[in-house]
Amino acid sequence: MFEEDLDLTKNLIEKLKKYLFDSKVPHDVFAADEAIMPKSIVYYSNEALIPRPKRVPLLLTVFLDSLGFGLVFPLFSPLIINNEGGILSPEVSLGVRGFLFGLLVAAYCIGQFFGGPFLGALSDRFGRKKVLAASMGLAFLSYLFSAGGLAIASLSILFFARFMTGIAAGSYAVAQSSIAEISTKENKAKNLGLVGMFFWTGFVIGSFLGGKFAVFGFILPFLISALICMSNTLLIFFTFKESLEEKVASKINLLQGFQQIRRAFSMPDLRGVFLAMFIFCLGWGFFNESFPVFLIRKLGFGVEQIANFYAWIGVWTAISQGLLIRPILKRFAPHQLLRMGLILMALMLPIMLFVNNNVGLFCLIPCIAFAHALIFPIAATLVSNVGSKEKQGELMGINNSVQWASMALLPLFSGSFVALYPHLSILVGSFCMFIAFFVFLKFYSTSRAEE
Repeated sequence: MFEEDLDLTKNLIEKLKKYLFDSKVPHDVFAADEAIMPKSIVYYSNEALIPRPKRVPLLLTVFLDSLGFGLVFPLFSPLIINNEGGILSPEVSLGVRGFLFGLLVAAYCIGQFFGGPFLGALSDRFGRKKVLAASMGLAFLSYLFSAGGLAIASLSILFFARFMTGIAAGSYAVAQSSIAEISTKENKAKNLGLVGMFFWTGFVIGSFLGGKFAVFGFILPFLISALICMSNTLLIFFTFKESLEEKVASKINLLQGFQQIRRAFSMPDLRGVFLAMFIFCLGWGFFNESFPVFLIRKLGFGVEQIANFYAWIGVWTAISQGLLIRPILKRFAPHQLLRMGLILMALMLPIMLFVNNNVGLFCLIPCIAFAHALIFPIAATLVSNVGSKEKQGELMGINNSVQWASMALLPLFSGSFVALYPHLSILVGSFCMFIAFFVFLKFYSTSRAEE
């Protein structure tokens, strides 16, 4: 399974490289390529996608950012739950370790909650390029702090570093804003899906390599991530072309995240989207961040196996967002696609409770990844369609705040329970997703977001 994972990733990278850099490659480079997927289910259309001079640095920025993120993502559950890094005393109980793991997860989410709207508003005022470069510089420092915290076994420094990393990760909302500005409403979902494809491709490679590097110590992946962020900063400075045509004096406030939550639920056109995504992200964040505990406690996974598992998720999420959902983007309205994604995800997660081996678990991932591809980029499309080009940074920041505030809530209180009862990550996640589906059915009205 892992060899298939690696081969599939290599094929995908080769196609992405041709797509980005070879101007002679036809627009249907992915179409019917059995090296990636069977002909019967592959579809690709490059109709009115992003102009290449703007596309290359932006997509590489997203790719490198997620590469650094993926390198360290699989490390935290073994680091805290199994105490493999020796950062905790051996006498610390499993319940306390679970509580600390939950706080560490929440620290990153809280950072995203503050960072998304703050960086979004900054980018509306000063431009996307400057803010993207600054956020990559902050990410560079945060990974160095993380490595330092591990080196001196300081949990407090590690918590602070994860909070900083979360703030810097608000740059994803800025990247989405840039994509939205150079897209039309007809191709916006495709373009946002393409960004997601590059994000998950970077995550695939990062997760796979992170598990390998961790064999030589947990500090090494953090140092490599810092180096990647520094390279990304230079890439932005020298290659990224500003996409914001007219800067606006958006109000900037470090506590803007709280104001954004209030605004989100007072916007008639988008209240249904934001409410459904808030509830969905309660479940998704709880599942995604806590599921490694399930893998450790129930299936005996180590750090390398967890890394391979998340790399496999990333492979199929990248393929789904970049390729598999394209045939249905023109056939269904965005709100219909979001409904499909919510109910599919809610139905697929509980099946994991009946899986007793790695093969069955890995076979479920393509279905979950496909459902995932119908949720986040489609929700971002609905949000983006309501605003003007000048307000894309602010809108993506609001969207970011809603999602990350939600993801931070449950880990703050549930870490101990998940450590003792690993099945909760699946049960609670699925329950929240069912509620999100019914909330979206009831409260979303097709209006400007569908225009």
